[in-house]
Amino acid sequence: MSSLNFDALVVGGGIIGRCALYHLQRLGLERVGLVEQFGVEHNRGSSHSHSRITRSAYVNAGYVRLMQVAHTQEWPRIEAEAGQTLILPTDGCFFGATGSKIEKYAQAVIDTGVDCEVLDVKNAQARFPMFRFPTAAGAIHDRTAGVIAASRTMTALLQLVTKSGATLLTDTRVLDLDVTTDPIRLTAQQGEERLALHADRVVICPGPWATQLLPFLQPRLQVIRQTVGYFVLSGAAADFEIGRWPVWGNLGAPHGEIFYGLPAFGREGIKIARHVISGTDDTPDQGADEIEPAEIDKLRQFLESEFVPPVERLVGAEHCYYTNTKTEDYIVDLHPDTERVAVGAGFSGHGFKLAPLCGRVLAELVTEGRSSIAEFEAMRRTFSIAGP
Repeated sequence: MSSLNFDALVVGGGIIGRCALYHLQRLGLERVGLVEQFGVEHNRGSSHSHSRITRSAYVNAGYVRLMQVAHTQEWPRIEAEAGQTLILPTDGCFFGATGSKIEKYAQAVIDTGVDCEVLDVKNAQARFPMFRFPTAAGAIHDRTAGVIAASRTMTALLQLVTKSGATLLTDTRVLDLDVTTDPIRLTAQQGEERLALHADRVVICPGPWATQLLPFLQPRLQVIRQTVGYFVLSGAAADFEIGRWPVWGNLGAPHGEIFYGLPAFGREGIKIARHVISGTDDTPDQGADEIEPAEIDKLRQFLESEFVPPVERLVGAEHCYYTNTKTEDYIVDLHPDTERVAVGAGFSGHGFKLAPLCGRVLAELVTEGRSSIAEFEAMRRTFSIAGP
């Protein structure tokens, strides 16, 4: 059995894990490593594909304030070091029926004074003529919104951490974690070889595999596969690109379904998905399987109901996974048995936009015991393993 020693080790190479590793290096740790059970560009988890939404409009003022830190500090920091643009501005439109989350979103942006405008339906139709708003009570125009170049971000982070000397252990699955030893011991399998990994500090960001490595999270987490569709609508292709087509979210009717979408970016067709946060637990180890026609039909029906341009054709579809908590709040906390291990899990389908901030928090928690971000510390109980 081979043995490797680290000052800090990150388990999980998704967006949260890569951001945590980046910040561990920024804090001065030198012998750092990343353990990823697949390759660096796999599509089995939650961080793949070309694009994600960023926005300030959120369900409560605490998240809005966290987004301001992400937008003004953490995303610019990574963009500057990477030497490339990772967030591409485009208007955001978030709307819903009376009794949906739209009221909470509106109150949160009003309370924080962020650059968002609450609109009635008439003004929303004038501002966003591509929408019908057949059941909406109103909308929020988010001028801070944009498209995150997701695959570009993943690549940029990997380049930054490897340039700074990080060790990458890909196709390496962690089999066991012993937090009682000093240093912490992880047993991993890499091909036919068993590895003994020792680290002074460990950050665990396992995505939909969280409960396999951390069984005590089982009561809090549920894994649900999501279906994402790409559709071409009738009109000039340029009308559906960043800058002319918004990122958007329909916050639904009370107890109704929630949908969201993005402009065309990185591939043909606008992106649309249903935000599914309850249902039967899925197994991320089941691998790739067929796209269910019923899920595509739901996406098509929503487009036909809500958008003015007619649907021409479906041009693609893919799966990803949400790892949900019941409240949709993240778990960003220290391990209950040791302050030498930090845990990031349960990002509930909205973690990518806050990943640079969460990565910083995880790195600071495992090195200092607390975060230097006042906005996070004010919500620390919300993000605890025990739950809010």
